[in-house]
Amino acid sequence: MGAMLLVAGCSNGQSSDAAKTEDPSTAAVEDSPAQDCTRDVLAALALKWREDKAPLDQNGKKLLQAFMEANAVKSTPQYQIYIKHFTAGITPIALAVAQGRDHEEAITEQLGAESEGVAADCAAAAG
Repeated sequence: MGAMLLVAGCSNGQSSDAAKTEDPSTAAVEDSPAQDCTRDVLAALALKWREDKAPLDQNGKKLLQAFMEANAVKSTPQYQIYIKHFTAGITPIALAVAQGRDHEEAITEQLGAESEGVAADCAAAAG
């Protein structure tokens, strides 16, 4: 699922300091289940909100489908977090677009608004 980061724009594509220093304690924080959950959920949100406006490209479709297949059938904590924040974001995005804002700009703003809650929910789910 890490490939979703680049598609959704959630990563700057640079190497982490943990990888450069090889500090195991920092690497553990970087690669924690909560961090992975946050990245995957935010990426899925961005893809789904974009899909609501226009069809995704093949790569986007594959990434969203992989997230859904891995999480929806089993109703994993990640999927429950995704649904919660997807639903919360639909109305603000629609209102922003209705007020003349660019759809992509509205999605980016909503991702920012949801990111703290997604991170908190993923941290709680990770235990």
